[in-house]
Amino acid sequence: MIEDAKECSKRYIAAVEATLSELKPITMPAIITRRDVERVVEVAKRDLSDSRYYGETGKAVTSLASISYAEGLLDALGFLKLGEFSWPQELKTNKNS
Repeated sequence: MIEDAKECSKRYIAAVEATLSELKPITMPAIITRRDVERVVEVAKRDLSDSRYYGETGKAVTSLASISYAEGLLDALGFLKLGEFSWPQELKTNKNS
């Protein structure tokens, strides 16, 4: 089955818009444990695995969505200073374009 990138994008956009409209930041400071951070890293690893699988089975759009999830989770950890890492130089160039 050939994926329709436009329809897939519309679904993701609608889901994110709905989620953002109901998002309520929690009272700070929040208590975040090492286990909480590890859980996020595990989800990012599963998304990476999913991306590889979908890429190998011809579902490029789903593969890209999965790896984008992983990237977003890692970026969030970095923004919140909950993890230290650096992106490979070729990704830094593309991310800042």
